[in-house]
Amino acid sequence: MDDPIQAAIYDGIKRSIKLCLDNDCFAAAVTLIYSGIDTMAALGMPETQENVTHRDYVAWCERYLKMPGDVPVTGIEWYAARCAVLHTHGVQSKLSRQGEARMIGYVDKCVPEVVFNPAVSPPLVLVSIDALATAFFAGIDRYLIDLFADSIRKAIAEKRLRWLLVAAPYPQIKQAVDSEHGND
Repeated sequence: MDDPIQAAIYDGIKRSIKLCLDNDCFAAAVTLIYSGIDTMAALGMPETQENVTHRDYVAWCERYLKMPGDVPVTGIEWYAARCAVLHTHGVQSKLSRQGEARMIGYVDKCVPEVVFNPAVSPPLVLVSIDALATAFFAGIDRYLIDLFADSIRKAIAEKRLRWLLVAAPYPQIKQAVDSEHGND
């Protein structure tokens, strides 16, 4: 665990999403993408902030989640989709039911990557899961560059990275814990 970015983000978040996509576990991939966006937003919070808010999530999406094509998906729509998937394993959320965001439906791959036809279904936009994963991975890469370019934000992020989920063999984890507590 010498490199927490490699362990938690590349070997953890990105690899898990790729594994799901490679094995046609599309709902799991979407769930992990939305959870990963929460994680990215959490890394960049001010030091005094302990919990990610919907504003953090929306702001991260607006800046870093760039889908190809001419059909924009707003940060609030990504947040509404996140709520639908994580809370009900569905496409409807409170925001979509209130008409504040379109519902996002998913297809494995399509071109264009985002399809919206208000004549067919005004409240629904279809998104390629493959393109969503690609956009999320590119967003992570741009975000980490931005985050670590600022020395203050970098220091905060480095502290938070230590607490992200990683999978490692028990002896490696025990050695890291022992070393941190002076039990070499």
